[in-house]
Amino acid sequence: MSNRNFFILLFLAITVYIFNLNIDMQEVDASQYACISWEMFVTHSYLKVLCLSADYLDKPPLLFWLNTLSFAVFGAHNFSYKLPSLLFALLAVFSTYRLAKLYYNEKTARMAAVILATTQAMFMITNDVRTDTLLMGAVIFTIWQLAEFFENNSTLNLMAGSFGLTLALLAKGPVGLIVTGAGILPHLALKGTWRRLFDARILLGAVILAIGLTPMCIGLYQQFGWHGLKFYFWTQSFGRITGASEWNNNPDTFFLLHTTAWAFLPWSLFLLIGWMGALAELTKNRLRMPAGAEVITVSGFTLALIMLMLSKYQLPHYVFVIYPLGAIMAANGFLKMAGWPKARPWLTALQLTFILALPFGSMLLQYAFKGSDVISILCIAILYPLAIWFAIEAEGGLKTFYTVMRYVSYRFSRFYNRWFGKQPAAQITTVFVLDVIYQKLFFASALLFITFSFLLSAFYFPAILKYEPECDFGRYIRAHQHNNFVCYQTVYDFSLMYYARQLSASPVWNKEDFKKLLDDKKELLVYGNENAIRLLNEAHITYSIISAREKYHVASLNFTFLNPATRASVCEKVYLLDVKEP
Repeated sequence: MSNRNFFILLFLAITVYIFNLNIDMQEVDASQYACISWEMFVTHSYLKVLCLSADYLDKPPLLFWLNTLSFAVFGAHNFSYKLPSLLFALLAVFSTYRLAKLYYNEKTARMAAVILATTQAMFMITNDVRTDTLLMGAVIFTIWQLAEFFENNSTLNLMAGSFGLTLALLAKGPVGLIVTGAGILPHLALKGTWRRLFDARILLGAVILAIGLTPMCIGLYQQFGWHGLKFYFWTQSFGRITGASEWNNNPDTFFLLHTTAWAFLPWSLFLLIGWMGALAELTKNRLRMPAGAEVITVSGFTLALIMLMLSKYQLPHYVFVIYPLGAIMAANGFLKMAGWPKARPWLTALQLTFILALPFGSMLLQYAFKGSDVISILCIAILYPLAIWFAIEAEGGLKTFYTVMRYVSYRFSRFYNRWFGKQPAAQITTVFVLDVIYQKLFFASALLFITFSFLLSAFYFPAILKYEPECDFGRYIRAHQHNNFVCYQTVYDFSLMYYARQLSASPVWNKEDFKKLLDDKKELLVYGNENAIRLLNEAHITYSIISAREKYHVASLNFTFLNPATRASVCEKVYLLDVKEP
């Protein structure tokens, strides 16, 4: 892969990330974390974490600290909330590249970096920002630095790895230590260098870790006593396996596996090939490591996945932390195909079927959410053919008729000699065409999926988020500097609080309490549903409708919602009302 094509693919992926920066926050986690970050920013309560003025005990504070710093520099905006996580996403891509280069070659390293940068998971977590983006970047950085330390014996790498591990623990707790250990410890054991763990310099790393965790531990103890420390170090992570945690959504056994099947697109096929190949090679060698080999990727990915699958509470983004390791195996899987002349054409056909379906996916989203919008239709019509052209052109493509003829003659002659007289002409031709396509398959997969993700970020996801109208309602409240707003017959949403930049009164559920509040305030901005409208009419309270919108929890997309003809049946009508005392 040339420098030009490598940096073009990364630039295009980063372009999508930049579009993601300005997309509104999604309920529930991202908007809640934005609320907490804003509250920390205005209250300066950095050690004691608060959520809507109440003590908060769930996620560690790194995301909130970084967002508060970003708010201090840029102000509280969509992009300033997401910017720290974007930087950690770029750190994950760079660290994946360097880890792969440490044990493989430049080509594998570049492919691994591009694979990670263009997965569905990466496009998701640079938009719907949670703690997992920070965790992914910190963990793979830690693994890379510790691998450098154990290979090259540099104290600076140990210090950097210890700092990275501190960030991982501050991002999402002990899971960062679990994933790091799952990769590094089996590698040292199978390589026969486990005694390096008793290097006296490891104590320096422990000191760095202890100093980094001290502020968080002080805050937890001040707020919650020993219960807060136990929650962080045990209940929140290991307690989900032992049952000590109350969180339990009864996931099916293979939930994280079928999550990976779609979240690692468009590279899921090559991840499977690379992962199974690494496990088979490890088994074939009877757990012995050839000189210069590594098992960090396969052991880290496999063991961490098993531990995550044991949790009684699982969500799709929980598994994203191991995807940098998966990207390295996927790069190896793609390169392994070159040595499989029988299987390669059919694997190519399978991947080709998927990437050629992407334009049709964009067309369905266009029908569902943008209709006859001219700009988005033109982007579909222009960008997909442009991506295909660039994929053909990449790596010294077919520029002239002479080059075409030489290329075709060379490729076909190999198949002619191998297949002529043994297979039907149609099969010979099909295999030949698929072999030619394989030479461009990597670039085609990356470019077409970047195009799909760009269209999703630029047009379709903003249109989908219109069905979470609390962001727009909050902006209206803030723009009109209205300090008296209340949720009536509905719970408040974090995005409403964040974009309003103020806290609502506690939700009101009966008309007597609402009447008392109105008598006291004289005028209220009310966020409510159809039931709220009914109660206001029954009480003969005067109101005007500022905005009426349809609401849907977009994290739970289904075909009923995606179909414009049936969407209304799963949406709730919500209102922003101006209510005045008679």
